[in-house]
Amino acid sequence: MNKIGINLLIIEDSAIIANAYKNILSEITNVVFNVTFAKNCDEAIHKIQRIKTQVVLLDLQLPISTNERYICGEDLAVLIRKESPSTNILILTSITDQSRIQNIINEIHPEGFMIKSDIDGIDLKNAILNTFKGKTYYSKTIEGYTRKTFANKITIDDFDRQILYHLSMGEKTKNLSNYIPLSTRAIEVRKTKLKNLLDTNNNENFNLVKEAKKLGFI
Repeated sequence: MNKIGINLLIIEDSAIIANAYKNILSEITNVVFNVTFAKNCDEAIHKIQRIKTQVVLLDLQLPISTNERYICGEDLAVLIRKESPSTNILILTSITDQSRIQNIINEIHPEGFMIKSDIDGIDLKNAILNTFKGKTYYSKTIEGYTRKTFANKITIDDFDRQILYHLSMGEKTKNLSNYIPLSTRAIEVRKTKLKNLLDTNNNENFNLVKEAKKLGFI
């Protein structure tokens, strides 16, 4: 079976980590990675502008460029989006500051975003394979941040929270009016609104409760 050739740029200042990424990805069957390395912003700029790559593994903490215009991985990601919009960017970092991470997601929209301590070799391979399928891959810490941000944009009132609570305790919808001063019809309308807000299309209460717990509403 013919193997797919992928040009991969690894931007990482630690040679040990960069080579570990290369070795892990070499285990993916049916794919041959043509790997190029950059260990600082100057090397990265040179290779971003001269080598066509399909995938970039990008660290955020890097030695700055000599002209001090590029001081971190975010600056390089902006350059990649400008020079090669179709390139998949996978960020691997030790940084866990939520506001900084959310800003990067909003500005760069990386195809992958992973905290190094969250992942192992299998996760890295899955992240790469997901990008080939047009999907994104976030590690558990990043997913947690995005859920909190999503939750902050949703407004629910005390009645909604009571509905979610009693459903989580196993109560049936028809019995909720025993606990909440609303008619059964009004409760059903609110349940429908909650399903739309939480993007839960399944009619089962279990899925609504599950999503509400993920977002910290109950």
